[in-house]
Amino acid sequence: MSKIRELIRDDNSILVFDIDGVLAKLEFGEYNHYSLNDELWAKSIEEGNSYYTDDLAFDYFKDFFKNKNMSNIYVATKVYNDLESKQKIEFLKRNYNIKEENVFVTNDNNEKLNVLNEIKKSRNIEDDKMIVMIDDTVEVLNNIMDNSNFSTCHISSFIN
Repeated sequence: MSKIRELIRDDNSILVFDIDGVLAKLEFGEYNHYSLNDELWAKSIEEGNSYYTDDLAFDYFKDFFKNKNMSNIYVATKVYNDLESKQKIEFLKRNYNIKEENVFVTNDNNEKLNVLNEIKKSRNIEDDKMIVMIDDTVEVLNNIMDNSNFSTCHISSFIN
């Protein structure tokens, strides 16, 4: 029987969230989840387009975080450039009150495992399972599961 929900509710757990498809709705295309390929996305952000608007935030997570120790809430997200990073950080601060110093940006999804190791070291966490990566990408979760003892949680575990 899965104990993921117990970890999510445990105030001592360190929860590490992805953004796209997890803390932000993935609704960038008119009739699709995405409107640009990765190269065009990065170029569009560099041209000054802002995609991380408040309407992408989930009310569920706004309420969820109200009862959490925000020192135990982190974000690990892939970005294409510094402008996207700034947009995501501002989105998180405005909508979820997530501390900027708790946001880690990577250039590759596989680097999220390194983020978890960094959090473990900085917080002096002894029990790896108390650090939970919450993502919507199975490849990311499998990489963490196969190469560490950290806990992994697919975003679908939050849907009742």
